[in-house]
Amino acid sequence: MLPANDHPPIGPVSDKHLPEALRLVFSHLSPDDRKVQEEAIMAEMAAAEISAAGLIGAVREGRLVGAVLSQIQPGRTALVWPPRLARGEPAATAAGLLEAACGFLDTQGVCMVQALTAGERKADKQLLQAGGFEPLAELLYLVSFREDFPDKPPGTQLQFETYTSATHDRLAHVLEATYEQTLDCPVLNGVRQIEDVLVGYRSTGAFSPDYWLIVRHGGKDVGCLLLADHPQHDNIELVYMGVMSSLRGRGWGIQITRQAQWLTRRAGRRRLVLAVDAANTPAVRMYAEAGFQTWDRRSVYLRRFPGG
Repeated sequence: MLPANDHPPIGPVSDKHLPEALRLVFSHLSPDDRKVQEEAIMAEMAAAEISAAGLIGAVREGRLVGAVLSQIQPGRTALVWPPRLARGEPAATAAGLLEAACGFLDTQGVCMVQALTAGERKADKQLLQAGGFEPLAELLYLVSFREDFPDKPPGTQLQFETYTSATHDRLAHVLEATYEQTLDCPVLNGVRQIEDVLVGYRSTGAFSPDYWLIVRHGGKDVGCLLLADHPQHDNIELVYMGVMSSLRGRGWGIQITRQAQWLTRRAGRRRLVLAVDAANTPAVRMYAEAGFQTWDRRSVYLRRFPGG
């Protein structure tokens, strides 16, 4: 076994080690999921949609022994896949890889970086916290299927106004108002400007203004519903929905959710998917009432960059 202080050189992965590094980064996934991720990242790097400089490796005597991947995302955010090591490589190498990834991101103007890990991966959690990441939330990934969707437009006293460039400021205002006293990842409040948040939402899936809706009641804006299409997965994602804090408790949340399910049926998609903070008990209960099931759970960690 190598001594813990025997640090290999760490830096951007060479073209020679690129496929091997991606296999290592995604080695914790199932074979099918690993292949999908590897192919997607290779394609995005080839198209210069993500920076190859975000893939950082540790090389010992010509052999790749560790790798970490960071992806810069729209809205001044980034995602880091926790470092993965070759068998027998000391944990200190993972710490060095994570430090190098954060050092790279600190030069890219991001204001925050998130990392996701499965609940049973205690080593990942310890590594992230030692590297300056704070626990953000336990996310539940939920899905509802076509059989759960309304077969006609759901009855509601709410109106849904399609987003246009002329209503952009209204959407930004109502979105910000729905964040007040939120139970869904409240630590994120104030970390980013609202325009950065909207840029991030817009980059999710295939954007269509028809799926960005301002929710109204009695002639006033009261909330919003933002959906994204993922035709390659035969699903629509409920990216965000919210009601202004002073108007909660009226049963509007499930009415908005039913509208999202109806739009998914109308689009011919099989599934409606979303992620919700497990600590947001009212929302979890409401989604269950609408027929959603949990298919995965992930711990999310956050590191802020004050200068971003």
